[in-house]
Amino acid sequence: MLLLTSTSILSMIVAGLVEARRRDSANAHDLPDGVSPMSVMWLAPQLVLMGLAEAFNIIGQIEFYNKQFPENMRSIANSLLSVTMGGASYLSSAIVMIVHATTGKHGRPDWLANNINEGRVDFFYYIISVLGLLNMIYFVVVARQYQYKAGTMVKEDHKKESTFDTEMNPNTM
Repeated sequence: MLLLTSTSILSMIVAGLVEARRRDSANAHDLPDGVSPMSVMWLAPQLVLMGLAEAFNIIGQIEFYNKQFPENMRSIANSLLSVTMGGASYLSSAIVMIVHATTGKHGRPDWLANNINEGRVDFFYYIISVLGLLNMIYFVVVARQYQYKAGTMVKEDHKKESTFDTEMNPNTM
């Protein structure tokens, strides 16, 4: 789970760095339509990282819910995935509203301005990465105190022999 969270944080940092470069390039070239001459492939690293983070998040949540919830609550457990996505959408809307309310004062443009070349979307990505770091710290604190349901912990037994180590003789079958 820490790998998932750190991948998500890394994707936001990469997105911020790419956005800063894109913005600087667009402002330096000052084309009439405001488009940066950068290749769209600059988006690939952050999108790959975001995709991996999202895929591992969904798989991890479903596995956790199915293993830790009682048998008769599995359908409710799986619906929690949709609830968390809905909650994340509301939270992201709240963050955008806070950024709009707190930036763009004293003659400076809003970070999320209509003209993307005047705004500072890179700062927004950095804020999201800081929130991800705080979330990871909170996760570690809670995960250390969590008591797993009996029978779900996997313990490695190095003395146990594997059944796959034996040779199969077709004549004895």
